Amino acid sequence: MSSVSLSSDTVATMKSAEKYLYQFVCPMLAIVGTISCIVNLIVFTQKTLRKHPCSIYFVAYNVANFMYIYSALLTVTLSVGYNINAIVDNLIICRLYLYVIILFNCLSPFYLILASVDRILVISSNALTRRRSTRRFAYLCIIIGTLF
Repeated sequence: MSSVSLSSDTVATMKSAEKYLYQFVCPMLAIVGTISCIVNLIVFTQKTLRKHPCSIYFVAYNVANFMYIYSALLTVTLSVGYNINAIVDNLIICRLYLYVIILFNCLSPFYLILASVDRILVISSNALTRRRSTRRFAYLCIIIGTLF
């Protein structure tokens, strides 16, 4: 039988590499993600696109992604890269943090599914089905879906 054992130098090197990755790569990912979310928000809130229900779903999608970047990536970067663990100290904050991360992680695909359903409503051959694609219905779906 062959067993794989890592020397303490290898483990220390891997931990050091992980720390440096979190210190340098994660902030770059946060910056790129922030810029892309802001550009998408600028595009989808233009006057010509604002009247389409699908753009409302994409605005909600970008807001959820923006919040996910700063709730998940920032805290992991601080804890692994810089040994700042602000969330571990309080049980209520820790539970709230996990809830927020899971919520924003689930909301992003939910909003994309709503946008897809809206596109299905728009291309329907039935006129009554096409009329269901409204801004009011989009806001209602986003609010109800976010709350529940």
